[in-house]
Amino acid sequence: MAKKKGEYRPAIQPIPPADEQVAEILSDRQRHFDEMRLSREEREKLLKQRRKEEERKRKAKAKAESQKANRILTYLPTDLRETIERIAEQESVSMAQVITFFLFEAAERYEKKEIGFWGYKHPSESPRYDWVLVHPKDTERTEKIESRKNKKLW
Repeated sequence: MAKKKGEYRPAIQPIPPADEQVAEILSDRQRHFDEMRLSREEREKLLKQRRKEEERKRKAKAKAESQKANRILTYLPTDLRETIERIAEQESVSMAQVITFFLFEAAERYEKKEIGFWGYKHPSESPRYDWVLVHPKDTERTEKIESRKNKKLW
């Protein structure tokens, strides 16, 4: 490799880090070195910002932990999700608030025996549950139930 006239090449080439941990250590040391070049006031300001950011993260983590018991994960049919999204946009509220409101209303009606599951329960193949509950407008799950029925007929 010939050196062009006036070209600067350092005598020692930087070594690429062996893995992510080494790269993190090197970047941490470089950050520390860069911070040492700052004035005392700038370092204090930077330290104050870091503490503030750590406190914000700690509070966010604590909030998420406290809400964990009330959180559920569910799969909604595409049509239903789009409907809920549209209602939330119309009413200028979150989708979670719309879902919570509708669940309270439906639970109240169920307890008053105004609505029921008769005719919507199908035998389950799951060892955990005896039944699969499918709403008539839930075309995605209805198709799965129908395909299972057709397989059993063969």
